Amino acid sequence: MLELDPGMMVWTWITFIIVLIILSKVALKPILSAIENREKKIHDDIEEAKKQRDESEALLEKHRQMIDGAEKEAQKIINENQQLAEKTRQEMLDDTRRQSDKLIEKAKKEIDRQKESALISLKAEVADLAVGAAEKIILKNLDKEKHKNLVDEYIKSMPKSLKN
Repeated sequence: MLELDPGMMVWTWITFIIVLIILSKVALKPILSAIENREKKIHDDIEEAKKQRDESEALLEKHRQMIDGAEKEAQKIINENQQLAEKTRQEMLDDTRRQSDKLIEKAKKEIDRQKESALISLKAEVADLAVGAAEKIILKNLDKEKHKNLVDEYIKSMPKSLKN
């Protein structure tokens, strides 16, 4: 059985207290100090992580704003270029219309000039034909039947371009 010796118990308690005091002086302070240092480092790391997260979020928001600004600027440039292209297209159309109107007007004037020239030429030919016909009629004193035959003959002898 187990016997308890009171002297042994006292010495055990005294030894235990001495070891506890020695450990508290030698080992407990460095262990507690290490734990406190580790706890402080973890706390500082958490604070640093929070700070970096906040900075990252601010930077992310700044980049989003920059992207939004760039998109708006790009859309503005696209709109300006579309307006410029439309204006240039309209100017080109107007210029082309003016040039085509000038060409049409020039062609009309040329047609009128050639028409006038053709009429003058036709009048001269008609006058020559009338003079020629009158000359033949005067040279031949003809009766009505001969006169009709002479005119028909003269019409047949005319160039085809004048008949039409």
